[in-house]
Amino acid sequence: MDVKRPATAPPEGAPGPARQDPATAPGGPIREQLRNLTLRQQRFERYLGRRMEVDAAGLAVMDHLVNVGPTTPTDLARRLDASTAATTLVIDRLVAAGHVTRGPHPTDRRKVIVTPDDHWGAAAFEHVAPVIQGVTEAADALSPDEQAVVAAFLERIVGVYDQATKT
Repeated sequence: MDVKRPATAPPEGAPGPARQDPATAPGGPIREQLRNLTLRQQRFERYLGRRMEVDAAGLAVMDHLVNVGPTTPTDLARRLDASTAATTLVIDRLVAAGHVTRGPHPTDRRKVIVTPDDHWGAAAFEHVAPVIQGVTEAADALSPDEQAVVAAFLERIVGVYDQATKT
């Protein structure tokens, strides 16, 4: 996520205040590690996009299709908070690349259903499996009490993001 600097911040590369020690900065080392986690997630998404030969929007569509199942372009647009026109362009690219197919809706012949190709889930899982395994192992290494504290903290952070994006 690119964050715009406030107008009072010095331009990139210009001398400014020294970076505060994460241990003493507001939020301390937890805030710093959340920042690091976000950066690593973004890097992983770019890596996965290159490996799977799709852009960020295509990854978002594919993630939804794999995790939720086949759906209509309109539902995809709504879920991804994108226009139907933009979503149609993403779907067109995914169809051309052989990652998804369009087919008739089973109950409404006016609609189409977008379905991920069978190869997609297996190919993506090859890249995602080590991350899933590593996160699972890290969580399993915590005691039940530690897991409860971490889960409660992360739930609060999700709430912060939900509140920030509330319309």
